Amino acid sequence: MKNQNQSPSQNHPKVEVRIHPISTPRSNLLAYAAVTLSNCFVINGVQILNGKNGIFVAMPSYKDKKGEYRDICFPVTAEFRSILHETVLAEYAQSCEQVAVGQ
Repeated sequence: MKNQNQSPSQNHPKVEVRIHPISTPRSNLLAYAAVTLSNCFVINGVQILNGKNGIFVAMPSYKDKKGEYRDICFPVTAEFRSILHETVLAEYAQSCEQVAVGQ
């Protein structure tokens, strides 16, 4: 499954997303995503999580010595963060629809 934002601005890369659903959801983890930016850079390990306020996207991260999570990579601008998250969540919703139709 692959989705991409339809009208990237000249300042933002084209975003393509592949969803890898978790067959048996663990805690709040629903799926992983691989994000490709302008056919040049791939970000693996993007997580789709179900939180208190609904489904959200979490970038790959690591736990530091204080036990806090730090993102490994992340969007620099709020505008691109919105584009990235909307594209990932749209592809996740589409993958859920396809699974529901297939059952």
